[in-house]
Amino acid sequence: MEPSLYVPAFLARTYAREHPDLTPAAIELVRDEIALHPETYATEVHAQACLSYARVHANLHSGLSRMEELSDEEYESQRSRLFEQTRLNLFKIAKTDPTCIDARLVDILLANVPLDDCINDLMRLELEARGTLEESGRGFLSTAPMFWSDAALDAAQNDPLLSTVGNNLLLAANSAPGFSGAPNHAAESAANADDRALAAAYLTGTDPEVVGWLHTVECLAQGCMVTARYKAAARYARIIMRTQGYPNFAVGTLMLALARLEDEEGFFAAAQSNPAAALQDSPWYLLGRALLLYKLGRRKNARRALKDFAFRCEGGAFFLLNPTYLAPYLPVRPPVKEAWNLTHQAVWEADGIIADTPDFTGWAMSIDGIQEESETFARRYGF
Repeated sequence: MEPSLYVPAFLARTYAREHPDLTPAAIELVRDEIALHPETYATEVHAQACLSYARVHANLHSGLSRMEELSDEEYESQRSRLFEQTRLNLFKIAKTDPTCIDARLVDILLANVPLDDCINDLMRLELEARGTLEESGRGFLSTAPMFWSDAALDAAQNDPLLSTVGNNLLLAANSAPGFSGAPNHAAESAANADDRALAAAYLTGTDPEVVGWLHTVECLAQGCMVTARYKAAARYARIIMRTQGYPNFAVGTLMLALARLEDEEGFFAAAQSNPAAALQDSPWYLLGRALLLYKLGRRKNARRALKDFAFRCEGGAFFLLNPTYLAPYLPVRPPVKEAWNLTHQAVWEADGIIADTPDFTGWAMSIDGIQEESETFARRYGF
């Protein structure tokens, strides 16, 4: 979830709580002003820390984008300097406000340490953040279906910002990767959400600490995938899938993990758990299905599944046959700019599974049309 989404929502909720007599028209004006001048509304330490983090995060990503055309040597040198400066800025934010979880999380991810050490640091941060949230008295419950107590959900339903901010958060979440194949899905889901789901989305998306905790859990899911801890990856992904108002595609992580575990029943159950998510066009589902069927030895079905992936997901054949570097998730999947960004992410996240599946890439290359589709994509986009 981008700070450009949750930080303004947090500032608006804070202001509305301090000014309970605002009319709906005044609330809209405040939201517009926050979008233009957020620093004016960041009047307490936590708000200032969140706003500082949002700026550091934006500078980090814009810095990485500017390096895309550099030579390998220049790229490594400039990236190291960028990461070092970013870590220094994040350290200052976290020292001022330890509850700015995202600042601490990205600092961990930028540290040049072995993956197992990184995962241990993430686990400690997750445990601390969860404990702090549950002791805060705000109604956060990690064991609740949508992470909020009944009392917190009841109170949120009377919040004057609920209808506008909550609906915007649901729209953003339902437009996350995996839903892009169904253009009307986001609006329909927000319109059909029940009151408690809307309240949960509002509470989650306007609380930077909760968002930071969710980011940490999502990083753990992805870290466990990279280090072949597939059952743990599935467990963390299922936690993320319980959220409302938080853009994610944790079901993709779950399906890849279940494909690696050869859990056919669990894989298709996970796919059906999100029936409106246009999984028929999701690269995580289509690639995971091909890997699962191949690992189960069902070559004819696997061949059809692979062709589905290669021809329905733009860039599917190319990224499968040509492993292509993807900038690290800082902290989680970045917004997509092109349709093939989704495919690139799915193949990147499945890299360890593909490498651990003997002859899968060679078999894929031997299937009629796959090599040609890869070359066509490469020519079209200049790869």
